Amino acid sequence: MRVGVIDGWLSERYLPFWEPYLRALEVEVVHPAETLLELPFPEPIGRLLSQVYSLKNQGVDYLLLPDVQLGQEAHKGNPSPWLVSLDATLEELVPGRPPALVVPAECSPEVAGLAAQIGQNLTRNPMLARRALERTKRLLSPSFTAPKQAGTRLVGLVAQPMLLSDAAWLQKLRAGLAEHGLSLFLADKAPAELRQEGAHLELGLELPTDLEVAGMHRYLSRLGKVRGLLYVHHADYLPLPAPLRRLLRKAPPPKPWRSTGLEASWGQVAALLAQDL
Repeated sequence: MRVGVIDGWLSERYLPFWEPYLRALEVEVVHPAETLLELPFPEPIGRLLSQVYSLKNQGVDYLLLPDVQLGQEAHKGNPSPWLVSLDATLEELVPGRPPALVVPAECSPEVAGLAAQIGQNLTRNPMLARRALERTKRLLSPSFTAPKQAGTRLVGLVAQPMLLSDAAWLQKLRAGLAEHGLSLFLADKAPAELRQEGAHLELGLELPTDLEVAGMHRYLSRLGKVRGLLYVHHADYLPLPAPLRRLLRKAPPPKPWRSTGLEASWGQVAALLAQDL
């Protein structure tokens, strides 16, 4: 049995449990090749699709995919399918894609029941699944380590959290900011804390990632060491929530800020921000 896992798209939040658990089930865990196909999508989306194609070509039996909304459905608005139905979106875009095992994109003790069910389905061995879960269930306890960040003239990033999981994209952004003496700063609070921050804005947001984005805005807007803010948005793939965009127009943050797309020229964006800092 071979299960493919994707790198990025919040994998750092759920793979610390699922990868050891799958290995304890005696399942082979397969990571994608580091190949970026030429696809008609913004690079972060193209990178995700390239990984799925890679895992398909490696002949995995299943794909482990994250539910980034933790089971929460949107009852209003028209959210991007990349935010609410990654499984269905990838099935449509990648013909012959292996079947998916969809798991919450965060660790918590409540995931143990789902893990036991998936373990039994994969192994057809309840005893092996039970032993594997006993050995790894401690990893289900939520944990968060704030990233080590340094630099001067800090610029806070507000975007859908899946984008912040893309190391290659962040590297390009950091390089563009550095050209003008700016340093990137990511919100150093746990996702649940950021969602609480977002809820305080009372924007009527339902989806956890939207609440997290709003929390980044609220937290970074008042954090004194952050000199400016950068909002990154793509309406089709990784949009900022509409109520937050309206709030930015009516009550902009009390520090210099810019809103831009996924594939902006980061040097030019940094130059504009640097003029205001």
